[in-house]
Amino acid sequence: MLTQKELLQLEDSLAMHQTCVKTLNHFANELQDSQARQMLQQMAQKHQQHVQMLSKHLNAGQTLQ
Repeated sequence: MLTQKELLQLEDSLAMHQTCVKTLNHFANELQDSQARQMLQQMAQKHQQHVQMLSKHLNAGQTLQ
């Protein structure tokens, strides 16, 4: 069972990763260099995976409350 503090930390981390995904995708779309664009897209995908994992844990934690 997650504490209220842990749930808040997960929410903060989730918001940070969502912001990273948006920012990385924005800059990837602005780049002309295909290698740099691909690198930023891969970084955005990793952050998106973290968003999905954190969402899973956050939903599970809220269900237990």
